[in-house]
Amino acid sequence: MQRVRLAGRSGIFEDMEMEVEQELIIGRDANACQLVYPATARGISGIHCKIQNTVQGVFLTDVGSTNGTFLADGTRLLPDRPQIMPDGQGFYLGSRENGFDILIG
Repeated sequence: MQRVRLAGRSGIFEDMEMEVEQELIIGRDANACQLVYPATARGISGIHCKIQNTVQGVFLTDVGSTNGTFLADGTRLLPDRPQIMPDGQGFYLGSRENGFDILIG
């Protein structure tokens, strides 16, 4: 499987990188998420989105968040519809203050 990293570009995870081995869930629920926002984080759902590293590619899925998951260009992802993510693709949770990039390779 390919090497995939999640790079924080803005917000509390800015300048942090995290490996995505198979699946990485992002949100405020510490019992369900591997990348956990504080309970006070505005615009972030308990379970907000997930990143999957598969043999078919890297996918980002909004899991029904209240404030949405967006590609860098502002396109809002439809809930429970995996979006293929190419190398360097940016996205954000709720607002541009919570931005990330997908790094492949």
